Amino acid sequence: HFGSSFQLPLLQGAMGGLSQRDVVVACTAAAAGAAAVQLWTSRRRGKQVASSPRCDESSGAAALRSPYSRVACVGTGVIGASWAALYAAKGMTVAMYSRNASKLQADAARARRHIDEMESLGLLPRGTAAAAKARLREASSLEDAVADVELVQETIAEDEAVKREFYIAVGRAAPPDAVIASSTSGLMISKVIEGLDKRLAARVMVAHPFNPPHIIKLVELVPMPGMSAETISTVDRFFRACDRSPVLLKREVPGHIGNRLQAAVWREAISLVARGVASVADVDTALHEGPGMRWALMGMHSIFDLGGGAGRYRGFFDGIGRAAFEPIWEDMDSWNAPPLEAKELCIAGVEEQLAARGYSREELAAWRNSTLAELVKMKQLLELKSR
Repeated sequence: HFGSSFQLPLLQGAMGGLSQRDVVVACTAAAAGAAAVQLWTSRRRGKQVASSPRCDESSGAAALRSPYSRVACVGTGVIGASWAALYAAKGMTVAMYSRNASKLQADAARARRHIDEMESLGLLPRGTAAAAKARLREASSLEDAVADVELVQETIAEDEAVKREFYIAVGRAAPPDAVIASSTSGLMISKVIEGLDKRLAARVMVAHPFNPPHIIKLVELVPMPGMSAETISTVDRFFRACDRSPVLLKREVPGHIGNRLQAAVWREAISLVARGVASVADVDTALHEGPGMRWALMGMHSIFDLGGGAGRYRGFFDGIGRAAFEPIWEDMDSWNAPPLEAKELCIAGVEEQLAARGYSREELAAWRNSTLAELVKMKQLLELKSR
């Protein structure tokens, strides 16, 4: 059926070269929006949903002391503006820079709106947005942006040659120990830094967020060879101080963790529509009202460990995993590029679904952000603490 069909590719991806904890965190953080759908559905049906408390900077991860206080966000755009808002909201001084002056101005304004949004959604204490926005500035040049920073968050074009040129320029202009963190979704940064000075290459890593990073907590860290364990630990502490949930990849792979899991589920979601099994709307509903509800709480390994009963995870592998899941794996598509007809069917189905809802994409995005914020606060309130 739909639910098992979605869970199988996730389990396939989750059994790769990653720690169980980090796959659990990636599944949980990347799929957090799925559980939020029930909040929205309840509100649309007139049900009352209890509000969760506002963020309190004195509690939890937000109380950690950040090892960095000065950050540059270079390249800006949608992701860069969201990063800048997060860093400024968490107490950093942030220099934003883009070679396109009008784009820089627009993205700085976007970052300030994000900070206001964070306060209105309860992700910042009341009355702190103005001070956070004051910590943002628009740099006049790359040299001005990175001159005294401790971390450079790169969100420039997904082009190996462009990134390589950028890293060399930052190496000349930034302090010699400044970390260069790429937001890349799919490039192999190890290829980008081939042949660079070893001291410069050892400062480069991937710090990949999930959109929007000022709300969703997952950050995937992929250090390059030569980066010291001390630097990796410091970057991890930095993101935890920003109230994020960093996961560390043991080796570089295309798509990191979250996008590989998404790619597996997306292929099956496309396939179910293309094979005439169900409509786009019903495939989406099966996802967010079924397995997606659990994914917002825990990852595939933990879910199926609980599903194994007395036999635990081994029992799940040897029982329902073998009897029910292996035949489904045999029936699933394995193409590496969506067939054109499948692509057009899914696009048409999304347009039909949007029209049926009666909302614009802008309204849907605003609802997504506000409901994700509610879910973030609810998860923080209900978090199962380690003993």
